[in-house]
Amino acid sequence: MGNKNIFKLSSILAAIFSLVGAILLLTTPWAYWWYSYRSYGWLYRGSGVVTVGSGPESAFIVLAALFLFICFVISIIAFIPGKMTSKTPMIVSLIIAFIVLIMFVIGAVITASIYNSQGVGWEFGPAFYGGISCTLLTVLFSLIMIFTWEK
Repeated sequence: MGNKNIFKLSSILAAIFSLVGAILLLTTPWAYWWYSYRSYGWLYRGSGVVTVGSGPESAFIVLAALFLFICFVISIIAFIPGKMTSKTPMIVSLIIAFIVLIMFVIGAVITASIYNSQGVGWEFGPAFYGGISCTLLTVLFSLIMIFTWEK
């Protein structure tokens, strides 16, 4: 397989994974939480989800999804023959994907801090696991795009 074919395949895969990551972030829960306690013979239980618009970590969720969508657009432009005239947009896409990874770590720390301080049970949801997996794959395929790009 030549460099041109590897470049096209990696740009398609980077586009797919960045779009799937953005969709997962916006449509699935970032984390779940629950609690239970007894009072006067009654058992009280509560639960909830952390999604877009619920809590301080939602700003990271929306911004990360926006950045992943930018990576998607750059990967689609790279796939179209003759549209990419330099490596600069691909390097920008790689930097943005690394920023999203850092944002995932910050969002995870914020989530863990909030729910551990409140003493509730919690766990990460599909937005976290799917988003971070798709972002790592976007980084990988963006690197491959950069190294296989030919003018």
